[in-house]
Amino acid sequence: MPSPLGMSLAVACATLLFAGCSTSVEPSYQDPTPEARLGAIKESARTGSEADLPHLIENLSSDDEAVRFAAIGALRRITGQTNGYRFDAPSSERSEGIARWKAWLATKTATP
Repeated sequence: MPSPLGMSLAVACATLLFAGCSTSVEPSYQDPTPEARLGAIKESARTGSEADLPHLIENLSSDDEAVRFAAIGALRRITGQTNGYRFDAPSSERSEGIARWKAWLATKTATP
């Protein structure tokens, strides 16, 4: 069960991610700032672009909980699954979830 802080953060991120809030930061997966990454994740969720799956999976390991929450939300929106990943889990559990996502992506990209 997510902590109260995690739930508050989740609600705030969901609002940012799915409510169409604008930001003055240019969305970018290459920009290291959470604001830019959140913008890029929001755009990926909106478009449903499978080309962005590697970027979304990469952001599951972010130090920023909001980025992790948004990334798994976008992955769930695009793929319909979470692969057991929890954004608020301890680091070791998140690492296992990321490994499952990477394995899933490898099988998806290996399939013609």
